Amino acid sequence: MRSPNDSEAEAAALRARMLATAGLALSLPMTLVGGVIVGYWLDRWLQTAPLWLALLGSAGLVSGGRLLYRLWRQLG
Repeated sequence: MRSPNDSEAEAAALRARMLATAGLALSLPMTLVGGVIVGYWLDRWLQTAPLWLALLGSAGLVSGGRLLYRLWRQLG
Protein backbone atom coordinates (compact mmCIF):
# COMPACT_ATOMS: atom_id res chain seq x y z
CA MET A 1 0.00 0.00 0.00
CA ARG A 2 1.24 3.48 -0.87
CA SER A 3 1.37 6.20 1.71
CA PRO A 4 0.57 9.89 1.11
CA ASN A 5 4.26 10.64 1.53
CA ASP A 6 5.03 8.51 -1.53
CA SER A 7 2.74 10.55 -3.75
CA GLU A 8 4.15 13.80 -2.35
CA ALA A 9 7.67 12.61 -3.08
CA GLU A 10 6.66 11.63 -6.62
CA ALA A 11 5.02 15.02 -7.16
CA ALA A 12 8.14 16.80 -5.89
CA ALA A 13 10.34 14.71 -8.19
CA LEU A 14 8.07 15.47 -11.14
CA ARG A 15 8.18 19.20 -10.36
CA ALA A 16 11.97 19.12 -10.14
CA ARG A 17 12.20 17.29 -13.46
CA MET A 18 9.82 19.76 -15.13
CA LEU A 19 11.86 22.72 -13.86
CA ALA A 20 15.08 21.11 -15.07
CA THR A 21 13.49 20.57 -18.49
CA ALA A 22 12.43 24.22 -18.63
CA GLY A 23 15.98 25.21 -17.73
CA LEU A 24 17.23 22.96 -20.48
CA ALA A 25 14.97 24.66 -23.01
CA LEU A 26 15.94 28.18 -21.96
CA SER A 27 19.67 27.82 -21.30
CA LEU A 28 20.95 28.08 -24.87
CA PRO A 29 18.79 31.00 -26.03
CA MET A 30 19.43 33.03 -22.87
CA THR A 31 23.22 32.72 -22.98
CA LEU A 32 23.27 33.43 -26.71
CA VAL A 33 21.03 36.49 -26.40
CA GLY A 34 23.05 37.76 -23.43
CA GLY A 35 26.31 37.51 -25.39
CA VAL A 36 24.80 39.20 -28.44
CA ILE A 37 23.34 42.08 -26.41
CA VAL A 38 26.57 42.76 -24.52
CA GLY A 39 28.60 42.41 -27.74
CA TYR A 40 26.33 44.82 -29.58
CA TRP A 41 26.58 47.34 -26.75
CA LEU A 42 30.41 47.06 -26.65
CA ASP A 43 30.64 47.44 -30.43
CA ARG A 44 28.58 50.62 -30.32
CA TRP A 45 30.55 52.02 -27.38
CA LEU A 46 34.00 51.12 -28.77
CA GLN A 47 33.04 51.55 -32.44
CA THR A 48 34.47 48.17 -33.38
CA ALA A 49 31.67 47.08 -35.77
CA PRO A 50 31.01 43.32 -35.52
CA LEU A 51 34.05 42.33 -33.41
CA TRP A 52 32.53 42.04 -29.93
CA LEU A 53 29.17 40.96 -31.27
CA ALA A 54 30.80 38.00 -33.03
CA LEU A 55 33.11 37.13 -30.13
CA LEU A 56 30.54 37.34 -27.35
CA GLY A 57 27.80 35.80 -29.48
CA SER A 58 30.09 32.83 -30.13
CA ALA A 59 31.04 32.66 -26.46
CA GLY A 60 27.36 32.70 -25.53
CA LEU A 61 26.66 29.90 -27.99
CA VAL A 62 29.51 27.77 -26.65
CA SER A 63 28.66 28.37 -22.99
CA GLY A 64 24.98 27.72 -23.69
CA GLY A 65 25.85 24.46 -25.41
CA ARG A 66 28.03 23.45 -22.50
CA LEU A 67 25.28 24.27 -20.01
CA LEU A 68 22.76 22.42 -22.16
CA TYR A 69 24.99 19.34 -22.18
CA ARG A 70 25.48 19.43 -18.40
CA LEU A 71 21.75 19.78 -17.75
CA TRP A 72 20.99 17.00 -20.22
CA ARG A 73 23.42 14.67 -18.44
CA GLN A 74 21.84 15.49 -15.07
CA LEU A 75 18.41 14.56 -16.38
CA GLY A 76 19.91 11.30 -17.58
